[in-house]
Amino acid sequence: MPSIRRVSPAFLALLLALVPAMGAAQAKLADGMTIRPDDQRRLEELDASAGSALREAFASGASPDLALLAEALAGVALPPEQALERLPGEWSCRMMKLGNGVPLVVYQSFSCVVTEDGGFEKLTGSQRSKGHLHRDDGRLVYLGTGFIAGDTPPLYAELPDEISPQDMPQRVPEVGVVEITGPDRGRILFPDPYLESRMNLLALQR
Repeated sequence: MPSIRRVSPAFLALLLALVPAMGAAQAKLADGMTIRPDDQRRLEELDASAGSALREAFASGASPDLALLAEALAGVALPPEQALERLPGEWSCRMMKLGNGVPLVVYQSFSCVVTEDGGFEKLTGSQRSKGHLHRDDGRLVYLGTGFIAGDTPPLYAELPDEISPQDMPQRVPEVGVVEITGPDRGRILFPDPYLESRMNLLALQR
């Protein structure tokens, strides 16, 4: 009969102490930017979030809204280098929320801006976002802070480890994949957002 090796209580305590630390380890994007573990998960589940959300949208969404959604999804994303050349400047941006019991909601157009150094901000509307664009393995990733108009949000890197959308002021990490499809069109796909929907799509136009 094989012998059973006993694990010392001290060694077991060390292993248990390491579990939360290992779970909280932060990943890095290709450009070296540190990303929160849950946001990395959301990026990895983009296709699953999009698939689930689009099924709800096309099953129950209103025809005029579906036409806007189809227009926003049209076009192949340009390589990051070309996208970064076209991004700086002012944009008209329209938020679309899909899934999670809300088949499809299309909001009015708002104002957004992208700076030369890759900064992004949604300037109008009650729900705002401010952050930065990053290169990551052949794509552009947005990391930012979602907040309510009138608040001064912390940087993405300064957000607390524990996030509750019920906190006031309401500040949540936002992660998205940025796709520019032409000189005056693009979109940001936000998988599994903290609030309301299964996926958000911010359509960019100018």
